[in-house]
Amino acid sequence: MRAELALALALVLPGALAHGDRARGPTLARPDPRAARFAPPVRDPGPAIHDALAHQLDDEAHAIERAIEAAGDKLATAQGARTQRLRAVYRLIHSGQSGPSGQSGQSSQSSPSGQSGPSGQSGPSGSGDDAMMAARVRAAARLLVDRDGGERAAFADEVARLRAARDRVAGEALQLSALALPGELVRPARGKIARSFGTLEHERSKATLSRRGIDIEVEDASPVVAPATGTVRYAGAIRGLDQGIIIDCGTYLAVVAKLGDVTLPVGAPITAGDRIGRAARHRVYLEVRVKLGPGGLPIDPEPLLATAR
Repeated sequence: MRAELALALALVLPGALAHGDRARGPTLARPDPRAARFAPPVRDPGPAIHDALAHQLDDEAHAIERAIEAAGDKLATAQGARTQRLRAVYRLIHSGQSGPSGQSGQSSQSSPSGQSGPSGQSGPSGSGDDAMMAARVRAAARLLVDRDGGERAAFADEVARLRAARDRVAGEALQLSALALPGELVRPARGKIARSFGTLEHERSKATLSRRGIDIEVEDASPVVAPATGTVRYAGAIRGLDQGIIIDCGTYLAVVAKLGDVTLPVGAPITAGDRIGRAARHRVYLEVRVKLGPGGLPIDPEPLLATAR
């Protein structure tokens, strides 16, 4: 099991435009200003990515608020139960300081032979049983109070962790506006998108599942290249995804998986378009995440892929 997979994200920073040759004398042709009016618009996925990330953070913040409210209610209930239990224990211990009749031990006199008189009860034996019973009751009460205290501490710790998570999400929302968003990714393999990012219905169980990446339909053993420039952080088996690599691209991470054997060493620099292996079968998996939060926030890589097939 690889927790790093929850990280996956890649960004290819927009490559520098190729510099044209310098003008040589008067033969340089002037650009036609009318051409700009007919040029296709430049694709900018930045706003869509920003909106998607903001939506994820907003959903997470609302979920945390609901969890804080629920945990707070549990904490209040546990506190109320503990208070009632403490009062009952106090009354129990206080009442146990005297005998069962509420009188001192002088209420019955023992005869020299050890008999208490007409009742035929033994004073020392009766008082010993009562003391043992009281001790057992007090011990059970203390155990219940300790259990209540542990339960209350657990709920209090949960509330504290949720509040810390709320503060973290609020900070990430502020960072989002200044975060460098991805440009265009190199398509890791030639082929059509077989499974898209987002929710889907399982064919057999009909359960709604969430996909954090995309599957590209390829020919068996097709060559696979790096979608972005960065550093290899992991290369090897990924549960459920055959072999794969995780590329650290600064503020983003990319996972390319469903590969055959991977021999890239961890820490190796890699450039977008570099060969990283071959497809294990007929699909290649790509996942992209922004480095926000413990596991990162996934984004749809499909709009970022280069148009070349």
